[in-house]
Amino acid sequence: MVPVSTYAPLFDLRHTLESGQFFRWTREGDAYTAVRGLRLFRVRQRGTTLEAQGADAWFLQEFLSLDHDLADVERRLRRDRKLWEALDFAPGLRLLRQDPWECTAAFILSIASNIPRITGNVADLARTWGSPLRLGGLAAHAFPRPGQIGDEAGLRRLRLGFRAKYLAQAERLASAGLLEEIAQLPTEEARDALMVVPGVAEKVADCILLFAYGRLEAFPVDTWIRRVLRERFFRGRAVPDRALRAFATERWGDLAGYAQQYLYHWSRSTALARRNAPSPAQLRGRRRCTTMY
Repeated sequence: MVPVSTYAPLFDLRHTLESGQFFRWTREGDAYTAVRGLRLFRVRQRGTTLEAQGADAWFLQEFLSLDHDLADVERRLRRDRKLWEALDFAPGLRLLRQDPWECTAAFILSIASNIPRITGNVADLARTWGSPLRLGGLAAHAFPRPGQIGDEAGLRRLRLGFRAKYLAQAERLASAGLLEEIAQLPTEEARDALMVVPGVAEKVADCILLFAYGRLEAFPVDTWIRRVLRERFFRGRAVPDRALRAFATERWGDLAGYAQQYLYHWSRSTALARRNAPSPAQLRGRRRCTTMY
C-alpha cells in the first residue's frame, strides 16, 4: 500500500498520541499503529510531513485536529508564564477528535485505574466483541459498538471489576441515542446529561466533552492536574476540584482544555522520568563498575 503524505506543521505525533487522551495505539520505532472506529492505520512523522497507510488526508486532519490554529493556541496560552514549561515540553501537542462512544467507554474504564490498565481493558473489549480489521500484514479489532458488548457478567470476565456495571449501563444509554443528543447541547447541559450515565462524574464527563466533542473549554481534573495546579498556582494549598475547574475557566477560558492537556502531559511525564531515574547510590555504583577495570 502506497503511503499518503500529509503536511502537518506545528504538530508532534508522539506527544499527541502519548499524552494520555487516547488508548488505541502501539509504537514500533517511529511508527504508530492505531485504531479509530473501523479504521486501522499506521502513521509516522518526518518533520512537518505525516506518512500514513490506511488513512487519507481528510481523516488525519479530522482525527489529529490539524485544522486547529495551534500557533494561536500557543500564543494565547503563553500569556501565562506558568504554562511555559509545559508548552516547551510538548510543542505540537494537539487534542484528538475521538469517537464519542469509544471515548465514553474508555474513560469509564479509567475510573480508579491507570493508563497501562485502561489500554489493556480497551484492547480486551475489542478482541472479545469488536469486528476484525486488517491492514496488509497487520491485524486488529475495532472497538465494539453499542449493542455488540456482552452483558455485565461477560464484562466481569474481562476483569473490569466495578466498571463492568457502569459500562453495561452506559452501553444501554448509548444504544438509546444519548451520545447523539449530547452533541446538540451547550457544554454545561451536555456535562449534566453525561453525568446521568452511572460512573460518570465531572472528571470523566469533562474528558468525554474535551476529547470526543471538541469542547475546548472543558477542564478534566484528575490526580495529576490536581497536584500541578495546587503546586504551581495555589502554593500547595488543598483546593476543591470544583474550585480548580472554575479557576481554569476564568484563567484560560475557551482554551482551558488545551492548558489542561499540556499541564497533564508535562507533569505526568516529568514525574515518571524522575521516578525511573537511577538514584545517586546507583549512579555511584555504575561509576565504580566502569572504573574498576
